[in-house]
Amino acid sequence: MQRSAKIIRLIESEIFDGKMPVGQRLESEEKLCERFGVSRTVIREAIQQLRGRGLLRTLKGSGTYIAESNLDTLANAVEAYSALAEDLDFLELIDFRIMIETECARLAAIHAGEVVIRELRSIMEAMRQSKNDRSEFSRCDISFHLVIARGSGNRIYATVLRALEKKCIDYARKNRGDNDWFQSIMVTHQAILDAIENGKSEIAAEAMHKHLLSSRRHFVDLTGGV
Repeated sequence: MQRSAKIIRLIESEIFDGKMPVGQRLESEEKLCERFGVSRTVIREAIQQLRGRGLLRTLKGSGTYIAESNLDTLANAVEAYSALAEDLDFLELIDFRIMIETECARLAAIHAGEVVIRELRSIMEAMRQSKNDRSEFSRCDISFHLVIARGSGNRIYATVLRALEKKCIDYARKNRGDNDWFQSIMVTHQAILDAIENGKSEIAAEAMHKHLLSSRRHFVDLTGGV
């Protein structure tokens, strides 16, 4: 595995430096063995890992090629990381969400059309209806955020947040407070929606930041993070 990791780094470096452009066919296993002085087993392990990272793609009967950029690859990587994240790692993911979603709300207030606005209103109503079903409420809650990300017009933001969806739903479902969590969340979500609907970009960003910062503080209280 250690030897294949070295080959992975070397091939990655050539791809990132542009020495292996998108669409170029990778050398045969035999030539790669000769070039790097390793066995076929090591080369095959490296190719498998690079395929998993989305840097290579193999066409049956044709060969292995340098892959085109793909947002699904980014989503898969973020989702895999979030699935394995421990509490302290997840705190970093919350900070990452605060940064991205604050900007998503600002952009959504500028770019979102009536279709997105109607969808957000519909989700808000679904949240009201699912007050007594925490799993369904959490699913609707995260959907609200994903629609805002889509409404921002930035595909990378939307892709990254979609990759965090499962982890965020699981966290939200397990960690609702026992007091006035429902009313508090509804009020903050309504403030975000009102600002987006009225095209108030900075107010939308501020409302989203306030909402997620509150969630972060709750997480810190639960886990003893800093």
